[in-house]
Parts: sequence; structure tokens; C-alpha cells
Amino acid sequence: MTRTLPPFVTFTTGPQLLIDEGLVESITPDGLRYIARKDDTWPFGDEPGKHPYVMVGNARTMETGVFLAFFKAGPPRGGRGPNTKS
Repeated sequence: MTRTLPPFVTFTTGPQLLIDEGLVESITPDGLRYIARKDDTWPFGDEPGKHPYVMVGNARTMETGVFLAFFKAGPPRGGRGPNTKS
């Protein structure tokens, strides 16, 4: 059976999809929001050349295909990495 992806994700549902797809080991909604704020290559926003967020109620949603492509194209993201201090 083929898994059907949702047409849109939110900052709450997106992290679990990234984990389920094996694109990150772990990530939280706050971690995803941090990437959206700090990564200049984040594909969503109001600026020219970016994909607009689609508002559903008070939630900003993102096209799933564009969202997944961003994480497939870049280095692994999510999680804070291993604890290097003993």
C-alpha cells in the first residue's frame, strides 16, 4: 500500500513527517520554527521568490512537496546533535 502524503503541513505536523520520512532523526516544532527564522534558504515566506504560507485558521501551512524537497536537498537537520561533553 502506498502512503499518501498530506497536501500541506504545519510547524506542528511537519516535524513528525520529517522523522517518518527518515530525513531527520529528531526535530521539534520549535526546532522547525528556528530553521524557518534563521535559514536564509527557507523556501516559505512573503518575500519575492518564496512560496507563500497558506493560512488555515491561525496556522501557517506549507506545501508538503516543497517542504520535503528543502530537507532532502540540504544537510541533515533537526536535533541538537550528540552530547560532546562528558
